[in-house]
Amino acid sequence: MIQYILILFVSANLISCNSSKTIVQETNLSASYESWVAGVRGGGSGINFYVNLKTTLSEEIELKKVIFRGYEVPFEKQNALHFIARIKTEGNQQKFDGDESQIYTSPKNALTLAENEAILIFLKNGKEIRQTIKEVKEKPMLQYPSTKPKN
Repeated sequence: MIQYILILFVSANLISCNSSKTIVQETNLSASYESWVAGVRGGGSGINFYVNLKTTLSEEIELKKVIFRGYEVPFEKQNALHFIARIKTEGNQQKFDGDESQIYTSPKNALTLAENEAILIFLKNGKEIRQTIKEVKEKPMLQYPSTKPKN
């Protein structure tokens, strides 16, 4: 009887270790975001989401997307250690009389996360792996000027 309990316990531990895959330890990356608003009416608004790594990813791993604040967008690779995802939000996209265009936003995702939580989506040997980041830091908001500054 004790042998069966021991086997069950060991099996449960192995299964739980396999289901919680971590591609990059949170100590080896920093995730931050900054909101922005265009300086002209109808110019749009959004969120720039940044991931900075301390070490490069191995060749079989690729950082693909982020899920943040209800949006799911792909990353742009700046270099081997820096990635950015550009989220386009609904704010400051006013329609004018006779304007038939639609308000464009980034693709939505139905997952509900905490305000400073994000999910990073990696591809490892063609298989999608999701990793939750609990502490995404907020940078000060960018407010673009409405006119050129005078020199």
